[in-house]
Amino acid sequence: MKTLHVHIGTPKTGTTSIQNFCCENQRLLEKKGYCYPMFPYSYKGIAKVRNGHFLLGRIIDANGVQDVKREGEIYQEGMGKLRELFKLYDDIILSDEGIWRRMDSVKKSFWTDLKQASQQEGFQIHAIVYLRRQDKLYISHWNQVVKAKTGAIADYTLQEALEKDNLGIWLEYYEKIERIASIIGKENITVRRFDKKHFTQGNLYADFLETVGLSLTEEYSISQDVRNIGLYGNTHEIKRVLNSLPELSNHAVNTFFVNSLWEISGVSKQEYPSEMMSKEETEAFLRTYQEGNRKIAEEYLGEPGGELFDEPISDLPKWQKDNPYMYDDLIRFAGVTAIRLLEENQKLKKEIKSLSNFRNHVNHPFKTLFRRIKRWLGV
Repeated sequence: MKTLHVHIGTPKTGTTSIQNFCCENQRLLEKKGYCYPMFPYSYKGIAKVRNGHFLLGRIIDANGVQDVKREGEIYQEGMGKLRELFKLYDDIILSDEGIWRRMDSVKKSFWTDLKQASQQEGFQIHAIVYLRRQDKLYISHWNQVVKAKTGAIADYTLQEALEKDNLGIWLEYYEKIERIASIIGKENITVRRFDKKHFTQGNLYADFLETVGLSLTEEYSISQDVRNIGLYGNTHEIKRVLNSLPELSNHAVNTFFVNSLWEISGVSKQEYPSEMMSKEETEAFLRTYQEGNRKIAEEYLGEPGGELFDEPISDLPKWQKDNPYMYDDLIRFAGVTAIRLLEENQKLKKEIKSLSNFRNHVNHPFKTLFRRIKRWLGV
């Protein structure tokens, strides 16, 4: 049976690493009868390796208006390409972490549309989802948004984000998976824990390959192990406050400050080890999802009475803005920023000097020639 494997995230579960791994090993996968196709469609801020994004990607025209017609055309074009690929391969893998959230916001008909296409084209759908403990996923998501200055919560505190964001489209794991199951069938959903001790061979790539019926061997190349490094403690707060400056909407400006903060993030984390929520707050937060998590362990992982997440809850102190290390981190940040600006200035001076020397070198032969001509003419 032809199978479309749809890896839907969730976000912050190594999805980018999996996508780069599949892209890097495209040829090897094809030899094994699997295809990780690349499509010609471009979306602002979306990497090409997210090859499943065409299924629900938004197209914004030159006037900043959503182009629904073009979105529909791309969807049909993409499905047509899949139809042709299924003539060559039994298994096709698509991946996009945005599906997890957007299936309940941008395109609520996502699974219905895909199911209809599967019935028309004669392939089955296999959904793959990785789950991370809810508090860890959301805090990591919030950290990423603040770091990259993307989304409405880029300058929100964690508490403000929790109060204003729609947590259901992120964190109601059981309800969301059940909605998928109601359309494609529970037997066509693979749920995995995003936890190294639960990975096959303790390896994310081996674990993912197993979900599609393959095994990790020495044949595979793993040279693009992508790590999306976050900001910790005081550096994250400094970036959150900086986000209120309109200039940080410029990607280059934002990247400059992020790189400066990265340089001191490790020191900040070491000097002031802390968590964004206290142990008691984390326990209360997770109780909201406890019953659904248990149902996932029982119904999708075959573990009656089991717990979906068995990681211990950190007992580190809760981060406080008025902590005694903030002043030192601000001084470090100012120092690192000044040093980076000085280095950039020195680099530009060297380049200017080099260009000036080159110009003089080029001009010199012509000056000599003109002097000789003038002497010959007696001018």
